[in-house]
Amino acid sequence: MDSLQQLPNIGAVLADRLRRAGVDDAGELRRLGSGRAFEKIRPDLPDDACTHTLLALEGALRGMRWTAIPQTERDTLVHRVLG
Repeated sequence: MDSLQQLPNIGAVLADRLRRAGVDDAGELRRLGSGRAFEKIRPDLPDDACTHTLLALEGALRGMRWTAIPQTERDTLVHRVLG
């Protein structure tokens, strides 16, 4: 079982939100993908944190800081998940 907090972009607060939503480890996050994991925690997020949280999850899955995700890919993900 991989710890969520060993992934980039995931600190104690986000890891706690994920666990409360049933995403207990990095393997489960990988299985769900960033979009589905985000939808599980979205009700627990302040409105102004949605975009950055989604990108943080995607970056965690890629093993990089979310700011390193190319802008076009960020825009596509945000549009697909957040509308």
